[in-house]
Amino acid sequence: MTNKLEFLHQRGTAFSRSIAVVGLIGLIAVTLLIIIDVLLRWLFSSPIDGLNEVLNLFYAVIMASFFPTGLVDKTHITITFLGSWLGPKASYILDSFGSFMTFLFFCVVGWQFIVLSTEFFETTETTWVLAWPVAPWWTVATVLLLICIPVQLIVLFSQISKNNHETEI
Repeated sequence: MTNKLEFLHQRGTAFSRSIAVVGLIGLIAVTLLIIIDVLLRWLFSSPIDGLNEVLNLFYAVIMASFFPTGLVDKTHITITFLGSWLGPKASYILDSFGSFMTFLFFCVVGWQFIVLSTEFFETTETTWVLAWPVAPWWTVATVLLLICIPVQLIVLFSQISKNNHETEI
């Protein structure tokens, strides 16, 4: 791996993990809100009004915050038996193809999230009970998904560089 590519990979890893930490803090906050809601229902028969709406907005952002780390750490499911069976060159091609398709997938999903967020802004959609605007939350989720595109591109180039070096040996 080249020095520039290695530097980008390290920066991408640090940045994506920082985002994941914020997502983890959000997940802990959601858990605490649910516990408080359950206790209020049990003790006082008084739930937190609109909590389900708030949680639905939080979930979109929280889930999107973990995608960049999943990409950079390569924690997704891979099927390697075909590459193992066909040898290192085929494995290199299949791994590179899979990484490229993951990049394309996040490009398409990011584009669709832009369309969705734009629609939320245009329609000024709000939640039912609390009347919170939906668009800002989905915009944050969209930005987090769009971060996946350069992260996966770095992963793709790192993989091609690493695999290309290994197959030459």
